[in-house]
Amino acid sequence: MITGIQVSSFKPMLTTEEEVRTAFFKMKEMGCDTVQLQWIDWSVTPEFIALALKDAGISSVSTQDFYQTVKEHKDYFIRLNQLCGSEWVCVSGIPDSNRTPEGLQAFVKELSEFQKELREQGLKLCFHPRHMEFRPIGQADPVEYLMDHLPEEAALCLDLYHVNHAGLSMEKVIRKYRGKICMVHFKDYRKVGDREILVPAGQGDTDWKEALRACRETEIPYGFVEQERWEKDPFLCLKEAFDWLNESLTDLQKEEKQN
Repeated sequence: MITGIQVSSFKPMLTTEEEVRTAFFKMKEMGCDTVQLQWIDWSVTPEFIALALKDAGISSVSTQDFYQTVKEHKDYFIRLNQLCGSEWVCVSGIPDSNRTPEGLQAFVKELSEFQKELREQGLKLCFHPRHMEFRPIGQADPVEYLMDHLPEEAALCLDLYHVNHAGLSMEKVIRKYRGKICMVHFKDYRKVGDREILVPAGQGDTDWKEALRACRETEIPYGFVEQERWEKDPFLCLKEAFDWLNESLTDLQKEEKQN
């Protein structure tokens, strides 16, 4: 698994060209070579983002945003991915207007048409389900329905935080969609009374070991750490999360060799 950082983790610090450039160089200093792009301010052009990535020595494999946002700004996302050499256009969530059996069918048809457009531009589509996307729509499991009815090359960006919050086994969901997951997100939390606070991955209430093992065994290509709210410096949070992910994967590899 190639590990990296989901850039949305630094959203408040991505409002100007200088902030974006600084963030990329700070991620590189952490040892990060690969990112997923999201929530960079619209005023920062795709041309600048691509150049800043190149200068920092970082590659992008995907963009991500809500489906409606990607739909409304389709040309922007296609250009951003092409300039940055990204492979995947990731869309998040099923719109509220499509959360009926008929709406789900219409959403699949719409996504299939969008995937065809992306294919013509040399790009691929992946879908990021949130926890509510794992709840039934009529008799259908929405994620399963999408994967069964979208063209074969469509993939999942599986956010394990959302899988966990849907009350599902992360390991079982990873294995269920073996071969269909192109990337996973690692985001962690801790319960403090009635509050939930986000913490660096590996420092919260989530038991990661079997999920990490399933990621390795199913050969998921990419894993990104993510944290959009922080109790301390965000770059330190993501550095700790990134180091944890790499160390955990290394430990698992050593364990497998011993066995």
